[in-house]
Amino acid sequence: MLRPERFCTADFLAILLTLALVALCPVAAQARAANPAQPSVLSPDEPPAGSPFSAALARAQAGDAQAQNAVGAMFASGQGVAKSPAEAVRWWTLAAGKGLVDAQFNLGLAYDQGHGVAQNATQAADWYEKAASGGNVAAMYNLAGLYSTGHGVAMNHEKATRLFEQAAEKGHSKAAYNAGLAYSRGHGVAQDDAKAARLMLKAAQANHPRAQYALAQIYAQGIGVPKDAAKSAHWLERAAKSGHARAQYSYALHCQQGQGTPQNPSAAIRWYKEAAAKNHTGAMCNLALILLEGKQTAKDTAEAERLLTRAAELGDPKAQYNLGLVLLNGQDLTQNTEQAYYWLSLAEHHGVPEATIPRRQAGKDLTKAQREAQNAKVLGFKPAPHDEK
Repeated sequence: MLRPERFCTADFLAILLTLALVALCPVAAQARAANPAQPSVLSPDEPPAGSPFSAALARAQAGDAQAQNAVGAMFASGQGVAKSPAEAVRWWTLAAGKGLVDAQFNLGLAYDQGHGVAQNATQAADWYEKAASGGNVAAMYNLAGLYSTGHGVAMNHEKATRLFEQAAEKGHSKAAYNAGLAYSRGHGVAQDDAKAARLMLKAAQANHPRAQYALAQIYAQGIGVPKDAAKSAHWLERAAKSGHARAQYSYALHCQQGQGTPQNPSAAIRWYKEAAAKNHTGAMCNLALILLEGKQTAKDTAEAERLLTRAAELGDPKAQYNLGLVLLNGQDLTQNTEQAYYWLSLAEHHGVPEATIPRRQAGKDLTKAQREAQNAKVLGFKPAPHDEK
């Protein structure tokens, strides 16, 4: 299932702080409301005359909105002056009131995150709205996130999708991905698979790993585009190289089977290892089976057992089944009928019907007390905590 891009605002602050420090030219826009009192400078740490901060401050005090935004950015980052988020907010308020779009976004972000001012999602949405109307792409994206979650505004998926689309048109890859998801699901808009594919392509071309993975699925299934195994493999490889664990697993499978790309066992092993290192249980399981077989690479039963055990402990039913089988057979790993019964029981409990017969076989060699002990462990099983990296 495609996952929506997690709404996040923190990454924009650094960008806007940089943008705020460009040449400080006067603007003609007038204040929309009475200006708040001019912020005072913190006297204990006054920077030397002639410093970039002093130059910006002089212009800001003269009413230059660009300079006011820049001074706010300096206070927010501690660049050339003691860091003071509250002072940053006061300068941004001055510049935002004069209609400076970058300051409106910075002020919205401050309210959104509670930096220098009490957190207030409604105020954040109001300033994002102003900045978005002025063409600020980051504000469009953040405001869309608020509408999609109902945070500070009434939830409105249609507005969220339209804002994501607007930001996507201006080159915002995360917005293109989220808009693509919305059209693929009909979330707030009429479902449109062809449009979803175009938006995913836009994001994928901008090196968005989740979009690349989603686009690979789109081409594999022919959703809104003609089926194309080669294009699917291409985008899987791109996403794999970006570190996307599921793409690494899927591309390894394509390389192993020669699906959409020439068969390449060594590449398959490489990508299985990459995905396994990120806790992808399917990759662990497939790599373990390759290591047990010993045809495509040197046989390594110890590593195979480690991988199968790790995947089984993480709750993968197929890994539990495979681990139970090899422990029962005792061909590649040391036979352990009691552990085989446990893992096969877990696999059956988690919906693997093939585990039933070998589980019964293992149970015949155990005492009633042993079976009851393992059955109790099955009922108390909890997957090991992990995050797919």
